[in-house]
This record gives sequence, C-alpha cells and structure tokens, in this order.
Amino acid sequence: MKSETSVSGSPSTGDWALYRRLLRYLKGQWLLFFVAVIGFLLGAGAEAFFAQVLGQVVDSFDTDSDIHIWYFPSLIVLAALVRAFGSITGELLLSRISFRVVHILRCELFDRLLVVPSEFFEASAQGQIVSRLTFTTAQLRDTATDALKIIFQDGGKLVVLLAFMFWHNRLLTAIFLLVTPLVGGVVRYASKRFRRISERIQSSMGDVTHVASEAVTGYRVMRAFGGEKYERGRFLLASDRNRRQNLKMVATKASSAQVIQVFVAVSIGGLIGLVFQPDIVGAMTRGELITYIGLAGLLASPIKRLSDVNARLQRGLAAASDVFWQIDQDAERNEGTHEGDRVSGHVEFRNVSFRYSAGEHDALSGIDITIQPGQTIALVGRSGGGKSTLVSLLARFYEPTDGEIFLDGVPVTQYKLSNLRQQIALVSQEVVLFNDTLRANVAYGSLGDASDDAIFEALGRANAEEFVRSLPNGLDTELGDNGVLLSGGQRQRIAIARAFLKNAPLLILDEATSDLDTESERLIQNAINEVMRDRTTVVIAHRLSTVEKADVIYVVDGGAIVEQGRHDELVGRDGPYSALYRSQFEDDDGVTNKGTQGPTLIEVDLDSHEARGSMLVRAWYDNSFWPRILQPFAALFGWIVRKRRRRYVTGWSSSWRAPVPVVVVGNISVGGTGKTPLVIWLSKWLMAGGQRVGIVSRGYGGKARFPLRVNNDSSTEDAGDEAPMLAARTGCPVVVDPDRVRAVKNLLSMNQIDVVISDDGLQHYALERDIEIAVVDGNRGLGNGRLLPAGPLREPPSRLAEVDWVVANGRATGLVEGESVMKAVATAFVNLRSHERVS
Repeated sequence: MKSETSVSGSPSTGDWALYRRLLRYLKGQWLLFFVAVIGFLLGAGAEAFFAQVLGQVVDSFDTDSDIHIWYFPSLIVLAALVRAFGSITGELLLSRISFRVVHILRCELFDRLLVVPSEFFEASAQGQIVSRLTFTTAQLRDTATDALKIIFQDGGKLVVLLAFMFWHNRLLTAIFLLVTPLVGGVVRYASKRFRRISERIQSSMGDVTHVASEAVTGYRVMRAFGGEKYERGRFLLASDRNRRQNLKMVATKASSAQVIQVFVAVSIGGLIGLVFQPDIVGAMTRGELITYIGLAGLLASPIKRLSDVNARLQRGLAAASDVFWQIDQDAERNEGTHEGDRVSGHVEFRNVSFRYSAGEHDALSGIDITIQPGQTIALVGRSGGGKSTLVSLLARFYEPTDGEIFLDGVPVTQYKLSNLRQQIALVSQEVVLFNDTLRANVAYGSLGDASDDAIFEALGRANAEEFVRSLPNGLDTELGDNGVLLSGGQRQRIAIARAFLKNAPLLILDEATSDLDTESERLIQNAINEVMRDRTTVVIAHRLSTVEKADVIYVVDGGAIVEQGRHDELVGRDGPYSALYRSQFEDDDGVTNKGTQGPTLIEVDLDSHEARGSMLVRAWYDNSFWPRILQPFAALFGWIVRKRRRRYVTGWSSSWRAPVPVVVVGNISVGGTGKTPLVIWLSKWLMAGGQRVGIVSRGYGGKARFPLRVNNDSSTEDAGDEAPMLAARTGCPVVVDPDRVRAVKNLLSMNQIDVVISDDGLQHYALERDIEIAVVDGNRGLGNGRLLPAGPLREPPSRLAEVDWVVANGRATGLVEGESVMKAVATAFVNLRSHERVS
C-alpha cells in the first residue's frame, strides 16, 4: 500500500472514450448545446452568404436597376446581423455549458479526495494533488470553452463553405479535397505528440507546485539552515522542465499549423489556376467564379484556427485523463452498517498484523491488546516500531492484513466509518489548524453547530480560554495558515479544546506534549489529564515521564509487543522498558535519577590485532614475510583492477549517473575501517540541513533477493548486518543490492531523495559519483601496503590521492595531506536480531 504511485503518470485513455465520458456531463444541457451549435452554424452560413452576395453583385453590373442600390446593402447588413447573433449566442451558451462541466468535475475531484484511502495521500506528492485541482482543471476549462468554440464555429464555417463550393462546382471542390489525407496525416501525428507533451506539462507543473509549497511551508527551516540557494535550485529545475515542455508544445503547434497552411495554400492556388480551364469551369458566370474563389479564400481562416485547436484539444484531453484517473480512485472501504450512539470504550486487538504492501515485512505482527472502558494504556518504544500504525488501524485509516479489532465487542469493519470516527478524538504532535477563525477550528466539522458557551467551556478545560479572550477578535480571530499566528503551546491547547468539545469516548494522544517549553507542557499536561478523565485513552509517547501513570504500558518494537505491565513493574524487570527509561534519565555521571546504574562504557583495544581476523589477516598487518609468496597473484589482481577502472574512465564500459548527487563512502582495504559510523554521521548531518537522504549498501551476509528495501526491523539474515543498523540509526530509506546502479534506481523510484550515499561502493565504478570519501583505519593503516591476496588492499595506495576526502579513524595516518580524523568509540554491543544491549 505504501508503494509509490506516480501521480503524474496517470494512464492515458483513448480519445473517443474520453469524449464519450465528457459528454455524459452534458446531461440536462443538451438543449442549450443544440442551440449553441445552431448559433455557430448561423454565423458560418452568414459568412458564406457574403461571398454569394459578392458574386451576385458582379453579375448585376450589366443590369440597370435601381433596386440594387438598397437590395445588396440590405443583404450584407442582414447577413452581418445574423452572423453576430449566431456567434454571440453560440459562444455564450457554450461557455455556460463548459464552465458548468468544469465546475462539476472540479467538485467531483475534491469529493474523491475526501474519501480516498490514506495510502493515496502517502503515495502522492502534495504538489501534484493541488496542481490537479488548479492547473489541470484550468486546462480542461480552456479546452471546454476555446477549443469547442473553434470546433463548432470554424468547423461549421468549413462545412458550410465546402457545401457552397460543392454546389457551385463539384469537380473543382473534389480536386480541392484531395489534400485532405495529407492534412489528416499531419493532424494525427501532431495529436499524439500534443498528448505526450501535455501530460509532461501537467507533471512538471505539479513539480513546480510541490517545490513551491514545500518552500512556503518550511520557510523557517529553509532560512535557519541557509537553504535558500538549494530551494532556488530545486525550483529552477522544476520550472525549467516546465518551460522546455511548453516550448516543445509551441514548436509542434507552430510546425503542424504551418504545414497544414502550406497544403491548403497549394490547393487554393491550384483551384485558382483551374478556374481558367473552360472544360473544368463549365458554364459558370463571372459572378459565380468570383463567389467560388471568395469561398475558397474564406477557407484559410477557419482551417488555420482548426489546425491550432488540436494542441488545445489534446492538452484538454490529457487533463481529462488525469482528472478522471483521480475520480476513479477507490474510496475507503465503508461496508459496515452498525451505528452506536456512544460506545463504552472497550477495545480489543486480536492477533492483528499489518503490512504496507505485498512483499514487505510486517509493520505489525501478532498484536493482542485489550483495553477496558475508561482505562489508559500507553504505547512506547523506538521510532518506527509501529505505535502510530497501531492506532491508525483503530480509526481504520488502514486495514489489518490479518486479525480483527473490536470496539464494544463489534468488529470495527462492521461500523459505519462516520460513526466509528465519531467515537474517536485525536490530539497529535502535528497539530492541524485551518486558515479560518478560531471558532471554526475548535467547532470543526460535525461540531460546527456548537454554541459559543460550549466552545469557551472546552477552551477553559484546555487552559486556553484566557489567551483566547485576550485576542482582539476573540473567537473570530483568523488563525492564518495552519495557525501560524499562534505559538506551539497555544496551537496544542486549541487541539485539546477541539477534543473536549467532541467529547468522544475514545481518545488518542500521539506525542501531544513533545517539543514544548516547560510552562506550555505543564498547562497542556494538566489539560490532557482533564480530557483523559472517564475516557478510554491510548497514549503514544517517547518521553516516558508522560506515561508513568498509565494503567498498562506496552513496549512496541519491531512491530510486536515485547513487554507490557505497569511502570513500576517494567522498571524493575531490567528489560527493554527499563533500558529506555535509564537512557532518558541518565545524568552526567551515568547514573539514573532512580539510582540505577546506566550503560557501561566498553573500552575497545584497537591495537590488539592478534584478536582480529584469520592468520592471513594478522600477517598482513604484522609485516610477516610469508604473504609475499602470494605477490604474483597480487600482481595479477592489480592488473585486473587497473584494467577494469581504465575501461570505465575511458568509456569502454558503460556507467550510469543518477539524477541526484551521489556520495560514495568506502575504503581501499578489506576489513572494518569505520566507514559505517561515518555514513551514519554524514546522513544525520545532511538531514539536519534539510536534505532527504537515501542509502544503498551491498548487504554483506544477506540471503535475500535483490534489490531489497530495508528498515530497522529487517532481518540480518536477509539484509546483512550493516543495512538494518543504517536504517535504525539514521531513519533513512535503505536499499541493499550488490548491483549499486540497480539499488539506486530502486531507491529513487520509491522515495523522494535529494542525496544518495553509497556505503562501501568505492570500487563500484558503474555508478557515477559526485563525491568520493575513503576511510582508513588510523591504527592499522594499510598494513603491508600490498594488494590482495598478498596484502589487505583492494586498490593501490595511490588511489587515496584521487578521492575528495580521506578520513582516518582513530588517529592520523599521514598517508595523504589534509586527511581528517574521526573517532568511533564503542559504548555497547547490540544483538541485531533481538536489539538487546550487551554490557
């Protein structure tokens, strides 16, 4: 379910299928549509009538009649009035119809957003969704008005003019129509190209909207971390892509239109030449010849506009395809019929498991929880353990893969969604406030008819009444985008007031007191204690001080419940909860506030090479003589290494450059050098600067099929030992594959990434890189300096002079100038399967 869905890549639909579907929206408008078409045909007929009158004028030069003085001018004025009436009627009625169709489609598009599953929003970029509601529907509007107007107005002119020409001379008109297949071929080719480019324009416009939206939303982080240049670069890239696609559209439009014009001009020129052939002209009078040539001349203007309309039409059809793709998304499952006025709050999870998509590991596995009415339970554990996913299942934002969830003894799937969610109030760390009045934000949705007295009562219980009454406009204060005019603590108290006003029997508190100052936390904690009273409450928290009074605490790790009990029981067990508690309450001396001894610092003697590796490995670093007998093999290995690298440098072997920067962190020797700790540090440093980081690794020791997406719960048997540790310590998406190019492509296809870090990929030259970092063990150095198998080196020592950055782990080596030194000190050993710490 969490697999990426390409929003911009909505499936193309056949033109006729789109036409038929759009025509359904004319229901109730067919009479107006018919009158509009009649109006355009009247205008077209009046224009052709001008040419007919011109021919009659020419034939009347030889007659002497006073009637012509007023007859012909009257005909011309009458034709002009008919043309004006028909054109105005057609354009106004068609515009009314088209704007109504677009309005209905836009409303259907938004209505579908209100019912699609949570997975849709997680798989779709926010900018693409907003762009579809704004830019894409605007494209459809342009098509529905301008394009249809041209089709009916100028198409009608073309039909009427050709009919008049055919009536005057069938042979000449048939010859003129010989150019039709050529025009049709150009239109067919241009249509396909217009459609492809239109879809790319919509996609690129979505990217522009997405980047701009992120920059506006995160402007404080951007300025605090000096990200203006980076965001400007992102916006320029997105805007430039949109510019290039629009240029392609203009070039195709201009070229196809002019080619068609040339074909038509050649045909008209041929007609004019043929009118001087008596056998073809027959008994046509001079006036009829003038009329015929005039009709042929009038063809140029509608044909030109019709050739231009193809671009508008294809742009609109591409927009319609994209809009219909979203409208056709499945709604949330809502098959339940059970409704309850107010549940007691008895909740039961029975052997519940959940995975985001097929092929992934379970995010939750075998969850069994029973919550009595009015009871408070807490979910604690490391980030990514599955706590928030668990409560999302209760509100049916997701559906369990296995097992069932019961509310008052009834499966939640049997409840109507609206009734189920009416029983639940949510207060989360990420408070959502709307750009509306304070009143509308507290009395939101189904609470909209609440009185001011009820709102102030809720605000008072949330410790928010005082600051609300101090505002100049009180409840009518506009809060700005996401409550930007309020402080973090004030926003949180507004969210709690909303929960008070809803008065739901079930309450979910998701990190509701994190990231607040002491005074705000005190006020909010008091408000939370009040709102929890007489309610079934589920608390998610990382700060264990907020859950000490919970009736039952569940420790969730790796998608499973690993421990449960009351606070004092769990602290005394010396299990995962106790370890979490100690880690949060250590003082500078390593002793917890409860007097429990904290983790012990484990000293590691990095100089004791005797304990490291096999006899051959020890010989490499002890400068033993006997590995030199392997020098012939080392020479052969060196020749292979140099030849392989030369093939990539010279282009004989193909390499691939990722669309985002790639940083390679590796070493030129076998064995551990400390590169993985450096990758962890580098990832966190980049993320602190606002970069979205992804990591690829070879996955030593793994048995899985590749590429394999890794998280901190992945098995070491599948992904090796390094990749799960990288995922756990960084929180970045990690992909394991010996083929680094394939790994990066998979990583980019599933995630929005700004920088890729390749862990131990220095020798994988098929993946082009922007920065190379080599890590050297400062204590062991390069051993005897020989290549494998006579020494520990994968590449010659001279390779260090070619990388961008050399980092020595432990102490300086002096191998290159300007090397940096880092120190990685082990503080504990962790079992990667059980995540237990060994002291």
